Amino acid sequence: MQDYAQQESDFQAGIPPRLISIFYSVFDLNKGPKVVFEVPEGSIISTGLSTSIIDFDSISEYIIPKQQLCGHLVSICTESYKIMGFPVYIEDDKYERNAFMFNLSFVFDRDADTSSYEPVVRKVARVLTSLETENEFLSNEATKDVMYNIIEQLLEDLNSYCECQIPINSANTINLKLFPTYRNPPPVYDYQVPICTVNLKALMDDNWDITMKKIAMHINGIHHVKKIAEMADVDYGLARKCMEHLLYYGCVIMIDIFQFSNVYAVKPDIMRIIEDETVQSECLSYVKKPGTTPPSFAKLFSLYCSLKHGSTLKEWVQDNQVESLNIDIRRFISFGVIKGFLYRVHKYPILPEPHNQQSELPSRLRKLLNGKHHYDEICTMEGCSARKLDEILAAEPEVKFIWR
Repeated sequence: MQDYAQQESDFQAGIPPRLISIFYSVFDLNKGPKVVFEVPEGSIISTGLSTSIIDFDSISEYIIPKQQLCGHLVSICTESYKIMGFPVYIEDDKYERNAFMFNLSFVFDRDADTSSYEPVVRKVARVLTSLETENEFLSNEATKDVMYNIIEQLLEDLNSYCECQIPINSANTINLKLFPTYRNPPPVYDYQVPICTVNLKALMDDNWDITMKKIAMHINGIHHVKKIAEMADVDYGLARKCMEHLLYYGCVIMIDIFQFSNVYAVKPDIMRIIEDETVQSECLSYVKKPGTTPPSFAKLFSLYCSLKHGSTLKEWVQDNQVESLNIDIRRFISFGVIKGFLYRVHKYPILPEPHNQQSELPSRLRKLLNGKHHYDEICTMEGCSARKLDEILAAEPEVKFIWR
């Protein structure tokens, strides 16, 4: 399960963007930069039947650039599109003016994440350069027309299958495969609780890192990262690195420590689940106690909506007689947090500066009372419960609290 917004961003980050067009350009001695082939037709050079999506003349100096830019990945953005290419300059006295310049350019939506295409664009340029230097494949009138078929198949196969295999001749084949790219994971903190999205035990084999194996054995959706590190007898820093690795591949997600003193509130996103029967069914099966019949989804929705600022989870349970409804309260809360329509309202203690230096509280604790550290973080660092921290801070009447 994942937050709706996180699902969307993960999808956009992991799945390669769709190609809008591919075009092949050369430097013509009489006309300068020139588009020789384009797919689809009319996408770059206007025809009588269509208007191009890009004004080639306005970007031509970057498609076939000066020699200093050749041999480098070049990306250009117009108002609506992004063009990526790898201009090539081949110097040889067999050509007029002793050089041949070309570029195979790929066109995407302007906001597309094109990082997965960077190695593909480089590789295609290397293959074409090799074909030209060895066989004059691009400059020879007898073979250059094959380029149209190549870019047509590139566009079709990369959009449809995220890979392609194009035989050029008996000795050369263009083999390309797009690999999904993911954003770097957010930093992991000792007070966060990992929840598995896959069966880690089933994925383990003899090649797994020993530290990762020890860490994975203690992930149960209850223990926080610091507790897991202690149980696995692993350095805290290494435990966090392992969690970031699992986060990167979507094997875990991180939530807050579950306590009945926590405060939760709903986001406007909760309205989405009213229209999504799949999420409703998932919610019912996820939150019910084993071997029992859960209440209707309408009742669960009402319970979610009753979570609010100023009311602890313990008070919410008592006010709504939740214990009689056959639902697992921990899973009920974690479902809402994971799906993104429920959020934790954290408690931040503050000891004003004039009183901070005079306080009898331990100096290590006083440094944390600046409004930047919430209860979960402080309790994890100090190794105490929220109730114990309440008792400690009660001895200092000048301590104030912010909930956010």
